[in-house]
Amino acid sequence: MNDEFIEDESTKEEIESDYSPDNEDTLEQVQDKAALIGIFIRDKSYEGILVNAEDLLDEPLSLEVDEVLPMIDELKSREEFSDICIVNGAEKIYMFSENYMTKNYSKMMILVEEKDLFKTIAETVREESRLYPRPTDVRLFGKAPFKLPKEEFYKVYEQLKKKEEYSDIQETRASNNALYLYSDKFLKKAHAASLAEWIEVEAEQNP
Repeated sequence: MNDEFIEDESTKEEIESDYSPDNEDTLEQVQDKAALIGIFIRDKSYEGILVNAEDLLDEPLSLEVDEVLPMIDELKSREEFSDICIVNGAEKIYMFSENYMTKNYSKMMILVEEKDLFKTIAETVREESRLYPRPTDVRLFGKAPFKLPKEEFYKVYEQLKKKEEYSDIQETRASNNALYLYSDKFLKKAHAASLAEWIEVEAEQNP
Protein backbone atom coordinates (compact mmCIF):
# COMPACT_ATOMS: atom_id res chain seq x y z
CA MET A 1 0.00 0.00 0.00
CA ASN A 2 1.07 3.63 -0.41
CA ASP A 3 -0.13 7.02 0.76
CA GLU A 4 -2.72 7.42 -2.01
CA PHE A 5 -6.11 8.36 -0.67
CA ILE A 6 -9.04 6.14 -1.61
CA GLU A 7 -12.29 7.92 -2.34
CA ASP A 8 -15.40 6.37 -0.79
CA GLU A 9 -17.92 5.97 -3.59
CA SER A 10 -20.45 3.89 -1.68
CA THR A 11 -24.06 4.95 -2.08
CA LYS A 12 -27.19 4.29 -0.12
CA GLU A 13 -30.68 3.64 -1.37
CA GLU A 14 -32.81 6.75 -0.91
CA ILE A 15 -36.04 6.46 1.04
CA GLU A 16 -39.03 8.64 0.45
CA SER A 17 -41.28 10.28 3.02
CA ASP A 18 -44.59 12.07 2.70
CA TYR A 19 -44.33 15.61 4.08
CA SER A 20 -47.91 16.92 4.13
CA PRO A 21 -48.61 18.74 7.40
CA ASP A 22 -52.13 19.67 8.38
CA ASN A 23 -53.18 23.18 7.45
CA GLU A 24 -55.27 23.73 10.57
CA ASP A 25 -53.63 25.89 13.21
CA THR A 26 -53.98 23.44 16.10
CA LEU A 27 -51.81 21.68 18.68
CA GLU A 28 -52.11 18.53 16.56
CA GLN A 29 -50.56 20.45 13.65
CA VAL A 30 -47.57 21.45 15.81
CA GLN A 31 -47.09 17.85 16.92
CA ASP A 32 -47.35 16.69 13.32
CA LYS A 33 -44.69 19.21 12.30
CA ALA A 34 -42.35 17.87 14.96
CA ALA A 35 -43.00 14.33 13.73
CA LEU A 36 -42.30 15.39 10.15
CA ILE A 37 -38.98 16.89 11.27
CA GLY A 38 -38.10 13.62 12.99
CA ILE A 39 -38.93 11.60 9.86
CA PHE A 40 -36.94 14.04 7.71
CA ILE A 41 -33.89 13.69 9.99
CA ARG A 42 -34.13 9.89 9.92
CA ASP A 43 -34.35 9.88 6.13
CA LYS A 44 -31.30 12.13 5.80
CA SER A 45 -29.32 10.07 8.32
CA TYR A 46 -30.16 6.95 6.33
CA GLU A 47 -28.68 8.71 3.28
CA GLY A 48 -25.58 9.65 5.31
CA ILE A 49 -26.49 13.34 5.48
CA LEU A 50 -26.30 15.50 8.60
CA VAL A 51 -29.19 17.93 9.12
CA ASN A 52 -28.67 21.42 10.53
CA ALA A 53 -31.34 23.76 11.84
CA GLU A 54 -31.21 25.95 8.73
CA ASP A 55 -32.26 22.97 6.60
CA LEU A 56 -35.66 23.07 8.30
CA LEU A 57 -36.36 26.42 6.61
CA ASP A 58 -36.14 24.84 3.17
CA GLU A 59 -38.49 22.47 1.37
CA PRO A 60 -40.03 20.06 2.10
CA LEU A 61 -40.50 21.35 5.68
CA SER A 62 -40.41 25.12 4.98
CA LEU A 63 -40.63 26.22 8.62
CA GLU A 64 -40.72 29.88 9.56
CA VAL A 65 -37.60 31.17 11.33
CA ASP A 66 -39.44 31.60 14.64
CA GLU A 67 -40.73 28.01 14.45
CA VAL A 68 -37.37 26.28 14.25
CA LEU A 69 -36.22 26.30 17.90
CA PRO A 70 -39.68 25.53 19.35
CA MET A 71 -40.02 22.62 16.93
CA ILE A 72 -36.60 21.27 17.90
CA ASP A 73 -37.60 21.51 21.57
CA GLU A 74 -40.86 19.72 20.76
CA LEU A 75 -38.93 16.98 18.99
CA LYS A 76 -36.71 16.49 22.06
CA SER A 77 -39.77 15.85 24.20
CA ARG A 78 -41.25 13.16 21.96
CA GLU A 79 -40.40 9.67 23.21
CA GLU A 80 -40.98 8.14 19.79
CA PHE A 81 -38.08 10.23 18.47
CA SER A 82 -35.59 9.41 21.21
CA ASP A 83 -33.18 8.23 18.49
CA ILE A 84 -32.82 11.83 17.26
CA CYS A 85 -29.65 13.45 18.61
CA ILE A 86 -29.33 17.23 18.69
CA VAL A 87 -25.84 18.71 18.92
CA ASN A 88 -24.84 22.35 19.32
CA GLY A 89 -21.87 22.97 17.05
CA ALA A 90 -19.69 26.07 17.05
CA GLU A 91 -21.89 27.66 14.39
CA LYS A 92 -25.09 25.65 13.97
CA ILE A 93 -27.43 23.13 15.58
CA TYR A 94 -27.01 19.68 14.04
CA MET A 95 -29.37 16.71 14.11
CA PHE A 96 -29.11 13.04 13.21
CA SER A 97 -30.71 9.68 14.01
CA GLU A 98 -28.70 7.11 15.97
CA ASN A 99 -30.67 4.45 14.10
CA TYR A 100 -28.62 5.17 10.98
CA MET A 101 -25.58 7.22 12.04
CA THR A 102 -23.18 6.71 14.96
CA LYS A 103 -22.27 9.54 17.30
CA ASN A 104 -18.61 9.14 16.37
CA TYR A 105 -19.32 9.46 12.63
CA SER A 106 -21.64 12.43 13.17
CA LYS A 107 -18.97 14.13 15.28
CA MET A 108 -16.54 13.84 12.39
CA MET A 109 -19.17 15.18 9.99
CA ILE A 110 -19.79 18.22 12.21
CA LEU A 111 -16.07 19.02 12.32
CA VAL A 112 -15.91 18.75 8.52
CA GLU A 113 -19.04 20.89 8.15
CA GLU A 114 -17.51 23.63 10.30
CA LYS A 115 -14.30 23.49 8.25
CA ASP A 116 -11.91 23.30 11.21
CA LEU A 117 -9.43 21.00 9.50
CA PHE A 118 -6.82 21.06 12.29
CA LYS A 119 -9.41 20.00 14.85
CA THR A 120 -10.97 17.53 12.42
CA ILE A 121 -7.71 15.64 11.96
CA ALA A 122 -6.62 15.85 15.60
CA GLU A 123 -9.97 14.85 17.11
CA THR A 124 -10.35 11.94 14.71
CA VAL A 125 -6.88 10.64 15.57
CA ARG A 126 -7.46 11.11 19.31
CA GLU A 127 -10.81 9.34 19.14
CA GLU A 128 -9.38 6.31 17.34
CA SER A 129 -6.37 6.18 19.70
CA ARG A 130 -8.67 6.34 22.73
CA LEU A 131 -11.58 4.14 21.66
CA TYR A 132 -10.19 1.20 19.73
CA PRO A 133 -7.23 1.79 20.43
CA ARG A 134 -5.40 2.05 17.10
CA PRO A 135 -3.38 4.51 15.02
CA THR A 136 -5.21 6.27 12.19
CA ASP A 137 -4.41 5.47 8.58
CA VAL A 138 -4.06 8.91 6.91
CA ARG A 139 -5.88 7.53 3.85
CA LEU A 140 -9.01 7.70 5.99
CA PHE A 141 -9.10 11.47 5.38
CA GLY A 142 -9.60 10.89 1.67
CA LYS A 143 -12.85 9.03 2.35
CA ALA A 144 -16.29 10.22 3.46
CA PRO A 145 -17.07 12.26 5.43
CA PHE A 146 -13.72 14.06 5.05
CA LYS A 147 -12.97 13.72 1.33
CA LEU A 148 -9.77 15.74 1.62
CA PRO A 149 -7.54 15.67 -1.46
CA LYS A 150 -4.15 14.15 -0.64
CA GLU A 151 -2.30 17.44 -1.25
CA GLU A 152 -4.67 19.41 0.99
CA PHE A 153 -4.36 16.88 3.79
CA TYR A 154 -0.56 17.01 3.81
CA LYS A 155 -0.58 20.82 3.66
CA VAL A 156 -2.86 20.99 6.71
CA TYR A 157 -0.94 18.24 8.51
CA GLU A 158 2.39 20.06 8.10
CA GLN A 159 0.85 23.14 9.73
CA LEU A 160 -0.79 21.07 12.46
CA LYS A 161 2.58 19.65 13.50
CA LYS A 162 3.76 23.16 14.37
CA LYS A 163 0.84 23.94 16.71
CA GLU A 164 1.38 23.36 20.43
CA GLU A 165 -2.23 22.37 21.10
CA TYR A 166 -1.80 19.39 18.78
CA SER A 167 1.59 18.27 20.08
CA ASP A 168 0.13 14.91 21.16
CA ILE A 169 -0.47 13.97 17.50
CA GLN A 170 2.46 11.82 16.46
CA GLU A 171 3.25 9.71 13.42
CA THR A 172 4.54 6.25 12.70
CA ARG A 173 5.21 4.35 9.49
CA ALA A 174 4.82 0.69 8.71
CA SER A 175 7.61 -1.16 6.92
CA ASN A 176 5.85 -0.47 3.59
CA ASN A 177 6.11 3.27 4.39
CA ALA A 178 2.36 3.74 4.98
CA LEU A 179 1.79 6.72 7.29
CA TYR A 180 -0.31 6.42 10.45
CA LEU A 181 -1.07 9.02 13.12
CA TYR A 182 -1.77 8.49 16.81
CA SER A 183 -2.22 10.50 20.00
CA ASP A 184 0.45 9.88 22.62
CA LYS A 185 -2.17 10.71 25.25
CA PHE A 186 -3.71 7.30 24.59
CA LEU A 187 -1.13 5.19 22.73
CA LYS A 188 2.54 4.53 23.38
CA LYS A 189 4.91 4.93 20.42
CA ALA A 190 5.92 1.25 20.32
CA HIS A 191 2.30 0.09 20.54
CA ALA A 192 1.21 2.44 17.75
CA ALA A 193 4.10 1.26 15.56
CA SER A 194 3.29 -2.43 16.11
CA LEU A 195 -0.40 -1.88 15.37
CA ALA A 196 0.39 0.00 12.15
CA GLU A 197 2.72 -2.81 11.07
CA TRP A 198 0.05 -5.40 11.84
CA ILE A 199 -2.66 -3.54 9.89
CA GLU A 200 -0.46 -2.86 6.85
CA VAL A 201 1.71 -5.97 6.58
CA GLU A 202 1.23 -8.75 9.09
CA ALA A 203 -2.57 -9.09 8.89
CA GLU A 204 -2.33 -9.97 5.17
CA GLN A 205 0.43 -12.48 5.87
CA ASN A 206 -1.56 -14.10 8.69
CA PRO A 207 -5.19 -14.30 7.50
